[in-house]
Amino acid sequence: MNRLRHLGVDGPALAVLAAMGLSFLLQAIEVAMAQVWVFGLLALVLYTTEWLVAQRVTVLTKVLSRIRVGLTVRMLLRQILLIALYVSVGAIGTAAYWSTFAGMGAFFVLSLGYDLMRLQIMRRSRLPVRTRNLDLSALNLPQPPGFVRELPMNRVFLADIALVLGGVAHLAGGPEWLAIGGAALSTGAVLVLALASVPTFLAHLRFPSDAQVIEEVGERLRAYRPEVVLYFTFGVGSQNGVYQANMWLEAMERLDRRALVVFREHANLPYLEPTSLPVVSVPRADDLAALDLSTVRVALYPGNAGKNIHLVQRAEIKHVFIGHGDSDKLPSSNRVSRIFDEIWVAGRGGRERYRRVRHAIDDRDVVEVGRPQLDAVSGPRTAAERSVPTVIYAPTWEGVDDNNYLTSADTVGAELVERLLGGAEPVRLIYKPHPLLGKRSPRAAAAHRRIVEAVTAHNRGLEPVPPESERRLAELRGRIERFREESSERNLTGADLEGYRDLLRQWHDLYWTSAGPLRHHVVTDPFPTLFSCFNESDAMVSDISSVVADFIASGKPYAIADLWDTGDDEFRRQYPSAGAGYVLRPGLAGLEEVLAAARRPEDDAMARRREILKEYLLGPDEPDAQSRFSAAVDDLYERGLRDFPPGTFAEPVPADPFREDGADDRPDGMAPVTVPGTEDAG
Repeated sequence: MNRLRHLGVDGPALAVLAAMGLSFLLQAIEVAMAQVWVFGLLALVLYTTEWLVAQRVTVLTKVLSRIRVGLTVRMLLRQILLIALYVSVGAIGTAAYWSTFAGMGAFFVLSLGYDLMRLQIMRRSRLPVRTRNLDLSALNLPQPPGFVRELPMNRVFLADIALVLGGVAHLAGGPEWLAIGGAALSTGAVLVLALASVPTFLAHLRFPSDAQVIEEVGERLRAYRPEVVLYFTFGVGSQNGVYQANMWLEAMERLDRRALVVFREHANLPYLEPTSLPVVSVPRADDLAALDLSTVRVALYPGNAGKNIHLVQRAEIKHVFIGHGDSDKLPSSNRVSRIFDEIWVAGRGGRERYRRVRHAIDDRDVVEVGRPQLDAVSGPRTAAERSVPTVIYAPTWEGVDDNNYLTSADTVGAELVERLLGGAEPVRLIYKPHPLLGKRSPRAAAAHRRIVEAVTAHNRGLEPVPPESERRLAELRGRIERFREESSERNLTGADLEGYRDLLRQWHDLYWTSAGPLRHHVVTDPFPTLFSCFNESDAMVSDISSVVADFIASGKPYAIADLWDTGDDEFRRQYPSAGAGYVLRPGLAGLEEVLAAARRPEDDAMARRREILKEYLLGPDEPDAQSRFSAAVDDLYERGLRDFPPGTFAEPVPADPFREDGADDRPDGMAPVTVPGTEDAG
């Protein structure tokens, strides 16, 4: 049982496995007893379990393969048991028997042929480099038809249901044509799939090699001549990680420099927001090294990850850690950032945060550039809009280890939500947890579920969202998702992006207006966005998190949970982002203060402190953050060009132990080497 749990087999999955095994066993017994109808009912149970296995392929298929009961074995077992039933009831030698027997053989051979072609098509379709907004039409890449991607063998093998049930129906007293027709139907279905795959299979035999694909991508990059790169890597393909790159896309699009997005995992690419920037996804380090990035002089990194080293090793590029939000968490001033040429932070608070990493980060390498993303955050709402105050509860997650376990969800979260929902004065709640909340701690996951249940229960007594609004929201969401899917297949223009962002605005406007002023919200989806939640709120309760620094841009009151009852002054000293916030202490002391500030801004004792803290954490309003960010990119790019002019790259200078001074000519030990034919590049 423990080994099954280790593989991810939960209660429902275990029930499916048990039902499948028991059905096969009982079928064998019914064959011996010649109980045709019971055999048929058990066959239906087996097909149901096979369908359920197909829905949870990563877990159940792994378990079944480990116990040597893979897909082909189960398919053959179903059909062999049917032949055994023919023998048991004395129906061998009939036309139905031979049709079933021949159908089994044909079904197996055709399925095998289809699978071999499908695997070859998919294998050759796995490009070493995937792209967006780069024209690779010269490669004439054939696209596998949809059914090849959507009909793996765990679904194709289910087509023998007609053969099996047709045979059972005949043996139960039905005419022979049921067995003959069932065998023909199953065989015909796989034959159609196999024949439809042949043209694509032949086209993929002429599929370009990996080297040809990389060379063509390199040609397109040489034509584009990128100057700055946004480099992203995250181990698991998930929206929960790709937000780190998504938050920088619009700022990159607004640069006056030619920008390129580099991903290191194909699995993350579907979660990248639509963009007009060229995008390349390059999983293998050797392929990344083969790409022509000779014109790039600035690389920006939103995350600290091991694969960063594959680009950081290029000395002709200036490497910058830009992060994915400013917070007082220890990882926000990680000494690992020392590998970068510069560290860009939003404001003076970020600079001083790095000073605590003593002797590791040179203060001259820290640059304050603001947070361009916060242009989307609006200020306090009007008195009419806040007639029913809206409070965001945005707990962080458990962190990578216990030293960073800063979430309040499993300590005061449920109590806080109940207090907000059941208070004497009405409050609208937006529950917006960190996307990773509950991933590491079962206790935090249980607290999250309790909060969701409480919010759902309080919403039951409210008027439902009008059906017309529900339909319109679904329509807009469908258009948004279709645009996202299509964005990976075609080059996007600025007009395309404006149309996409207009759809987002329409969806958000309708979402908030149709819900009314009293409905509470649980936001665990990408929509509505975090900044949209900010704009709909009047106050926030959170933890030590980058969400706090972003919310400060709104000028609205907020509270931070002090999980250790440190004391207000000491808590604010340890965590500067709490310096202009109300402190939420155990027992929820401090909650009424932040609610009073949300209802009556004139009673907000922290308003002036927030103005000061906003500039400290995010920098001045003028010049705006995008201008400062763009200027920092331009300055570093020019310095990169001075160190390594166009057409040159870095090459280590050999050490000379016999030199009298014992020193290299260059302090960095690197020398620019000119690449013939590229002197005018850039």
